[in-house]
Amino acid sequence: METNRYQITIDAQLDKRSLARLQKNLASELQKSFSNVGITVDDKQAKRWAADFYEEVAGGTRKVCEEQAKSMDKILNHTLEAGIKKVTDPKVITAVISKIMTAAKELKEINTVLTEIGKINTNLSASNLKEIGGDSFETASKYGKKAVEYLTNFKEVLNSGYENAGEIAELSTALQTACDITSELANQYIFTTDKAYELGGSVKELTETLDGASYLSSHNAIRMSELAEAMSIVGTQAASSQMDLSETTAAIAALLAVTQQDGSVIGNAFSSILMNLRQVTGEIEDGGNAIDEEALIRYKEACEALGVSLTTISNGTVSLKEPMQILKELSEEYTRLDESDVKRRNLLDAAGGQDRADTLNALLENYSLYEEMLREYGEGTGALATEAEKAANSWEGSLNRLSNTWTDTVGNIADSDIIISAINGFNELLDLINKTTDALGTSGALTIAGGGILAFFNKDESKQRFCPSWA
Repeated sequence: METNRYQITIDAQLDKRSLARLQKNLASELQKSFSNVGITVDDKQAKRWAADFYEEVAGGTRKVCEEQAKSMDKILNHTLEAGIKKVTDPKVITAVISKIMTAAKELKEINTVLTEIGKINTNLSASNLKEIGGDSFETASKYGKKAVEYLTNFKEVLNSGYENAGEIAELSTALQTACDITSELANQYIFTTDKAYELGGSVKELTETLDGASYLSSHNAIRMSELAEAMSIVGTQAASSQMDLSETTAAIAALLAVTQQDGSVIGNAFSSILMNLRQVTGEIEDGGNAIDEEALIRYKEACEALGVSLTTISNGTVSLKEPMQILKELSEEYTRLDESDVKRRNLLDAAGGQDRADTLNALLENYSLYEEMLREYGEGTGALATEAEKAANSWEGSLNRLSNTWTDTVGNIADSDIIISAINGFNELLDLINKTTDALGTSGALTIAGGGILAFFNKDESKQRFCPSWA
């Protein structure tokens, strides 16, 4: 038999005293179990059964160990022969094995996500999926994320019906990294904006608005997570109210900066403001009053009392003014009055709730800030990419890139069947050990030396162990 160059061992120690405690504990449990069904088992018989059980489990562990050793030896031969033939330091070999196992687990996760992607889009061939998987390392590393994180996001985007899932997933990943928000919130922001403003999945237009939002966030101490949350709530109403994306984003940003409220509060309150201005009835999920016909009349009259009409006449046709035009006119009249003026109070009361009133007051009192935000929004070209690059070069991002490089390397060197075999074997081994210690009782003293897998380099011995010494 050919001598194995790389030898692997799990050196598990179970001393005689610990074994005696374990068997005694199991014997006691066996006696209790039989006693519960009316059968008496003496101590001698119970201990003999406990010893037999222990030997059977140990034998099963040995079999798993032997299979695992074969798989790990193949991986080591593939990997070490490919790049570090001359390494003989046991500590280095140990580190390599640890890294290989980590990479193998990540490759298995990646394979699982790719399988799910293939089920969502059955038109993707095996080569298409392989290409998506290969590209994931580079794309994820660009933004300081792990490949499996990017692919999971890719899957969610694809599941939302985007044909250009790769581009949208990369944009979402950039947003997550640049603004430190979750993939769920980043996707929600993108999906809502795209649908509300009928952008048709245009990465160019989506990037433009995210650039503007990112610029506002970084230059005004506004949390992007709150801006995204507000946009996901008010986006559809704003678009139907004939507001540009730039106006909506700038208005949300100004309100967040002034009120320091949560994005959900601002989103709901701003939605109610727009519904009143556009004379639209409906419910708002903020605990305030429903906007009905009576509420709309009261709001319209409060505006007219300030000398501001919600409508305009052009060529004999009456139409509603654009929301921000009305708010600008209201701001001019509102801020001229004393804070105690009844006209101001009536307008705020007509808003229909405290959060809505506070939000309306903040916008009218700080309309110039909205205009400044609107100007800054237009200066945001490239801001998302810039912020993403900064964040990707952080300590965590750098480690993720290093991890991607190593995982990709292991995946290219080692055969995928070998990788999967090794992982399944290792998981089976750990599962068996866990079941054994559970069965033998919590008093067991089972320790795996060094906290895990140890490896050593030995050219002269053919014996290979990947087993607990007690097996």
